[in-house]
Amino acid sequence: MKKKMIAILLGTIMILSGITGCGNKDSASVNSTETETKQTVSDAELRKEEASETEGKKYDGEIVEIVWQYPGSSEVGEGFYRMEDALNEMMEKDIGVHVTFEPCDLLNSQNDATLMVSAGEQLDICLTAFTSARNLIDSGLVIPLDDLMAEYGQDVQEQGPEAVESCRFDGEIYGVPPLYIIAKYYGYNMKKEYAEKYDCMPEEDKIYTLDEMEKIFEKIRKGEGEGTLFFVPWNNTYEPLNYNLCEYDKIGGDMAWGTLMLNRSFEDTTIVDLFETEEYAAFCQRMYEWAQKGYISADAAVTTDAPDDICKRDNVVGTFAYGCPDPKLAETVAWSSDVVVFNTVAPFIPGGNSDFMWHITINSEHPDKAMEALNYIYKNKEADTLIQFGFEGEEYEIVKTEGENVLARYLTDNPSDLPYYNPYGIWGNRLDWPVFEPSDIMSNQIKGDIEGKLPASRKSPAIGYSFNSEPIAAELAAVQTVIAQYAPSLNAGALDPEKALPEFISALKDAGIDEVIAENQKQFDEYLAQKAE
Repeated sequence: MKKKMIAILLGTIMILSGITGCGNKDSASVNSTETETKQTVSDAELRKEEASETEGKKYDGEIVEIVWQYPGSSEVGEGFYRMEDALNEMMEKDIGVHVTFEPCDLLNSQNDATLMVSAGEQLDICLTAFTSARNLIDSGLVIPLDDLMAEYGQDVQEQGPEAVESCRFDGEIYGVPPLYIIAKYYGYNMKKEYAEKYDCMPEEDKIYTLDEMEKIFEKIRKGEGEGTLFFVPWNNTYEPLNYNLCEYDKIGGDMAWGTLMLNRSFEDTTIVDLFETEEYAAFCQRMYEWAQKGYISADAAVTTDAPDDICKRDNVVGTFAYGCPDPKLAETVAWSSDVVVFNTVAPFIPGGNSDFMWHITINSEHPDKAMEALNYIYKNKEADTLIQFGFEGEEYEIVKTEGENVLARYLTDNPSDLPYYNPYGIWGNRLDWPVFEPSDIMSNQIKGDIEGKLPASRKSPAIGYSFNSEPIAAELAAVQTVIAQYAPSLNAGALDPEKALPEFISALKDAGIDEVIAENQKQFDEYLAQKAE
C-alpha cells in the first residue's frame, strides 16, 4: 500500500502542476534547509517591522502578521523573497495583512504543521495535501470555518461552492480548496499517426463505447500485426480501465469503502462493492480477452516500468486516460507529441472530500485575518498570479490577450531554472491564471463553461460527504490488502475471471468489506437526512 500511495501522489502532482492541458508532467519537491529556515524567520521579523511603517496608507488599522505554509519544489531563493515582498505590498494596503511564508515540502506539509502547532509556534494557515484532513481535524489542530467563510470568504464561496462543500467534515467546513474544475472526463488517448493512417479520427461530441473502441483496435491490429499494444494499465491505481469503466463515485475515498454506481443513476444513494457488480465482471472478462489477443502486455500486472515510458514505445497505439470534451483542449502528454482523444465517459462531478485544502490552525490569534488573506488570492488575480508564476518579464511573458483570457510562455524551456518557480497549482483559482503555451488561450474558459453547464443529473449526491473510517479501521486495512492482491492482475487481464473473480469477491467478504460498506452507508444516510432538514 505504501508503494501504491507514493505512486498516487506523483500522479496527482501531474494534475496540479503549473503546466496546463488535459494531461500534465510531474514535479518533485525538496525540503528547505535549516539555515534557510532561520534566514526566513530573520527576514520575516525585519519585514514585519517595516510593515508597520505602511500602516494607514490604505488600510486603516493595525497590520496583522500571518504565517502561511508554502510548499515548494526546491530551496527558496532570492526570487521567492521578492515575490513575498511584492505580495505584502498589496495585502498590507488592501486588507492590513503581512504574510510570512513558511517553506515546507509538499508531501510533508501536514506533518510539519502538526509539529509546529503542537509546539505552540505561530502557524496561521497550513495545508492538507494528498491525505485526509481528518488527521488535523480529529487532533483538534484546525478550526471550523463556516462563520469565517460567511463573513470573510465570500469570493471563495462564490467562485467554487461545490469545491467548498468538498471541505466539509461532520457537517462543518474545515478548509479552503484550491479552485479548478472538479468535473471528471475520461477517454482513450491515441497517437494521431494511427488514427490518420487507419481513417478513424474521433468524432466531435461523441462518447465511445468499449465495443466501438474494440472495433477500432481490431482494424489497427489487422494492419499493424501482432505485438501491437492498445492498453497500458496505470501502476498507481486500482481503478478499472484507468477510470474509464463508467461513471462511479468512491465518495472521494478508497475503493474499499464502497462505491456509488452513478452510471446506473445519479440519484441512487446505495453504496455497493464495485468488485461485485456486473459492470466489473464484464470489464474483467474483456481485459482477459484483450490480454489473450495481445492487446495488453503479458507483464502489465507486474512491470515496474512507468506507464508513460511504456506508451512511448513504437508498438503502443495509446491507452485509456483523461478525456477532452472540447477539441480546443489540446491534449498534452509526456509520451507523444500529438494525440487524439476518443471520449468514453461524459463529464460528471463525483463527491467526497478534496485532496487539497488550506486550514486555519488553533494557534492563529487572528483567524479573521487569516481567512481574509486566503480569500484575497481568490479575489485578486494579480496576487494569485504573482504567487503562482512570479513576475512578468522575469519568469514569463504575455503572448496574447483576448478579453479576460491570457496566453503566456515561460522565459526558459526549463521553468525550474527561473529566479522564481512554483510547480504546484494550489493557489487561488486556477481558472483565473494565464494559460501557458501550448494550450489554447480559451482553454480555461472552455473548462469552466463545461463544468458550469453540467446539470444536476451529472452530479453525485455525495458532494460534501466525508466518511469517518475509524470505527472499522481493522476491517478496512484487511480489505485494502485483498484489493492489492487481486485488482492489478484482473485489471491487466492476467487472471481468468471465471476463477479469480469469485475468489476475489469471497476474500473481500472474509476481510469485512460488507461491514465497511454498512458503516459507510449508515454515515451517508445520516448525512443525507441532515442535508434534507
